[in-house]
Formats: sequence, structure tokens, C-alpha cells
Amino acid sequence: MEIPSFKEDHISHTPKGKIILNPELIKSPKGCIEYVIIHELCHLIHHNHTQKFIDLQINEMKDWEKWKMKLEKLLA
Repeated sequence: MEIPSFKEDHISHTPKGKIILNPELIKSPKGCIEYVIIHELCHLIHHNHTQKFIDLQINEMKDWEKWKMKLEKLLA
């Protein structure tokens, strides 16, 4: 895991599976941070937003939609 300085995204990952966090994410509530990390970890298994991806994300974080919406409001 790496924490670089970048402006647009709050997180990304490389093709080799390295997760890169935006340091600004630390200002978000814990649930938002967990959502973002779980979302990217799910992408290591399913590379797009298919139903299998969504099912995995729900399995790992039942209330992910709540935290996604909260994060989107914070970033608006």
C-alpha cells in the first residue's frame, strides 16, 4: 500500500494489485475509508462493476451504499 500526493481520485490500484490512497481520504469518516478500501480490494477479484463485484462488495460491507453516498457528499 502506498500513500502518494495526488489530486483527483481518492484511491486507485495498479495492475499488479498495489493500492494507492489519496492522503486526503484520512479526513473522511472511518466508514468512508473502509468503503473505499473494500471497493478497491473487490476490484482485485472483479475488474469491473458486474453483479459479481457488487455481490462481493455487499458480502464484505453490507452498508457500502450509505458510505459511498456520504463520501460523494463530502467530495461535492
